[in-house]
Amino acid sequence: MLKLKFIFLLLFITSTSSHANLILNGGFENNNISSNSWKAFSANSVTGWEGSAMELWDNFSGLQAFEGDQYAELNANGENVYSIFQSIDSQAGELYDVSFAYAARTKKNESFLFEIIDASNGFLFSQIIDDHIQKAWSTFETTFEAQSDLTLFRFTSISSGTLGNLIDGISATTASFSAQQSAAVSVSEPNLGLLFSCSIFLLIRRKVSSK
Repeated sequence: MLKLKFIFLLLFITSTSSHANLILNGGFENNNISSNSWKAFSANSVTGWEGSAMELWDNFSGLQAFEGDQYAELNANGENVYSIFQSIDSQAGELYDVSFAYAARTKKNESFLFEIIDASNGFLFSQIIDDHIQKAWSTFETTFEAQSDLTLFRFTSISSGTLGNLIDGISATTASFSAQQSAAVSVSEPNLGLLFSCSIFLLIRRKVSSK
């Protein structure tokens, strides 16, 4: 029975750790501001992020955060080009799921460029996001294969001005087991389904032998 408990614990730990968010402060909660307010920051002063200026909003102007209480406005105060970015540790050949939420502040033609870049400045993914809904969250999801031990995620405003491009809930995780399996990853990857089946078999066999 002790062995069975250990197997289930191993399954739980492996599953949980493989789906931990690799983005630091993807919900922009770490730099706490007053409720129903906003505050301008240089991107480098916002935990986990680099780049130009950004604004943090706390359930402000009639839009509740997608997650938590806070989110970012990309088109911030006092800049001509708005771009924020963050790098994560990655493993070449590994699949990763990426997602985030976005909304328009004042008009539906707000837009930004989302890019995923490897350590050699090679583009793994690049797409203009331009289907915003005013003060309502939409979500974006994609999966990519890392090519290096460091991967950068960058958001750059396309629409001009100091209003727009609200972003929240940025997440990067190792891809689900089914996605990894369909992509024929290395056999050294732990097969959780097989471990689970074996644990059930061992439990049944032990019960039969004890009769």
